[in-house]
Amino acid sequence: MKLLAKDLMTVVYPTGGVGLSFDATIQAKEELMKLKRGDYLIEIKKPSNKRSLNQNAYLWELIGQIDMKENGNRADDEMIYANILEMAGAKSEYFQCLPEAVDKLKEVFRVVKVVENRGKTVMVQCFLGTSQMDTKEMSKVIDTTLDYAARVGIDSAYWRELLVSE
Repeated sequence: MKLLAKDLMTVVYPTGGVGLSFDATIQAKEELMKLKRGDYLIEIKKPSNKRSLNQNAYLWELIGQIDMKENGNRADDEMIYANILEMAGAKSEYFQCLPEAVDKLKEVFRVVKVVENRGKTVMVQCFLGTSQMDTKEMSKVIDTTLDYAARVGIDSAYWRELLVSE
């Protein structure tokens, strides 16, 4: 079990033992209550602010669940991702180009969204994606995704623990 322990406090007993107290999510508390008395290996470390591969995998899994809630399938993960980037105010660039150039832009940018058809040309909005973001920008995307999940009826407490504690 891996969990995020908030407000960790230690207590030193007169016998020399040490007790730990912390706040955790409801799901983590339920899992902790199932533990039997005995020996356990516990690793304690500060949460990292760096985005990890696990965090990225969790983010995409949550995007997939949002897609399932909204569309009943996982065919539109990329559209959900594009919407999240836009809602998060992620950095983007606009280009006016020929429609046949859109595929070339997709080789450079993570998300290319046609925002306006201008006759023989199109206006596109291009996002680099989360792999090019710093910690602050990624945090905004994560928060936006968690808010989106909550709006479509997904309990985001579990996902918040996974995405924020990485």
